[in-house]
Amino acid sequence: MDVPSTMRALVYTAPHRVELRDVPTPHTRPEQALIRVECAGICGSDLAGFEGRSTRRQPPLILGHEVVGRVVSAPVGASVSPGERVVANPLQTCGVCPACRHGHDNICSNWRLLGMDDVQGAFADYVAVDAANLTSVPDMMQPTAALMVEPLANSVHVLGLAEAGRFQSLAIIGGGTQGVLALALARLLGHRDIAVVESHPDRRTIAAELGASLVINPAETDPVTEIRAWSDGGVDVAIEAVGIGITRSAAVASVRKGGTVIMLGLHDQSSELDFAGMVRNEIALKGSFAYTSADFSRALRLLVTQEIDPTPYVSVMPLDDGQEAFRNALHPTGRTLKIALSP
Repeated sequence: MDVPSTMRALVYTAPHRVELRDVPTPHTRPEQALIRVECAGICGSDLAGFEGRSTRRQPPLILGHEVVGRVVSAPVGASVSPGERVVANPLQTCGVCPACRHGHDNICSNWRLLGMDDVQGAFADYVAVDAANLTSVPDMMQPTAALMVEPLANSVHVLGLAEAGRFQSLAIIGGGTQGVLALALARLLGHRDIAVVESHPDRRTIAAELGASLVINPAETDPVTEIRAWSDGGVDVAIEAVGIGITRSAAVASVRKGGTVIMLGLHDQSSELDFAGMVRNEIALKGSFAYTSADFSRALRLLVTQEIDPTPYVSVMPLDDGQEAFRNALHPTGRTLKIALSP
């Protein structure tokens, strides 16, 4: 396949500004494959960059890491070949640090991500990715399902940290993409006592449709009071999927004595928490960052088998409309949980 010397790319140029530009097509390193992008999803971390809140996303930069596409070129001996349809695990790890050696590659000492630092991302016609980070996906798999492997892998990791087989009741604070995926996965694992806190009315409807037994509008009632009454003193596990002070505090206050809080949201750098109460009540606090390679593989299987189907909640817009797409992602309406861009 002839590859043009230039390509279209949506370049982050300043806070709240992305521009469609002609830029050089990536030159691959020996270990990399070149991917023709089919579509790529806008993640909350992309929005952090777009708003100027991410110190590791500085303009000019091509954002985007949730990507499905076709291999154009690949190294000799790679597990994927030109023409194959693939998804990328965008988390590039070293494989040799203590965390990687012990299977915790999500917290690699030297991790890098597509669309961050000096690694150009996938909101473009082409993207260069380490061939080892590519996995084949079926041609019949919808692109709106394939691009959700990376987001779902985060939820697989979260539920693993929650030790899903050991708890009875769960509260999910935040019903956006990550909250809804965690709900769907928890239901798939057999959990039924699940509360979801979400301010957006359409997202509350989605949570109810997916099986949440309690859905709370925090604008109308105090979620902590509601959850503690519903769960007879607090849930076993709370997942915080927003990342601001008030929701982090609500997650801690919603669990029972001896319960577990898992922090997933990254909006605010720091927050105050009632650590004295956490100590006295032996509340365990865990952070959940990204996913391991095993989590990514499991997420792909769940989507290929359609045990989890997020496609009704994904909307695709042309790359040319990138500025509008980012604005829409910042101010969501309707039942869309994920906006993807297609070149």
